[in-house]
Amino acid sequence: MNIFKKFNEAFNSGDVEKAAECFHEDIQMIMHSDGSVMTKNEWIKRVGPMMGKLKRDKVRCIFENEHILVTHFFGTFPNGSQDAIMWVGLKKDDLIYRVETGSTPINLT
Repeated sequence: MNIFKKFNEAFNSGDVEKAAECFHEDIQMIMHSDGSVMTKNEWIKRVGPMMGKLKRDKVRCIFENEHILVTHFFGTFPNGSQDAIMWVGLKKDDLIYRVETGSTPINLT
């Protein structure tokens, strides 16, 4: 199973641990908002609780191979804000080890 499919299924079902299995232990997640870096454990603590609250629409894999995964989706956050989100993950050992995102505020309604 490719990483996109595994991660997407885990995220949609709210399975934080299964989603985290897609990440390398040394992962660095670069936040587009401020350039800060999250570790795997920080991701589990920060994003895990949002998995049931963040509504993702039109989730799609733009490209995936053994080196990179590029995805795009529209997200509606618990506070009602909506963003178009590009999510890029570099791979190592068949796992995602570096993530950078880009986000553009939008209005889907």
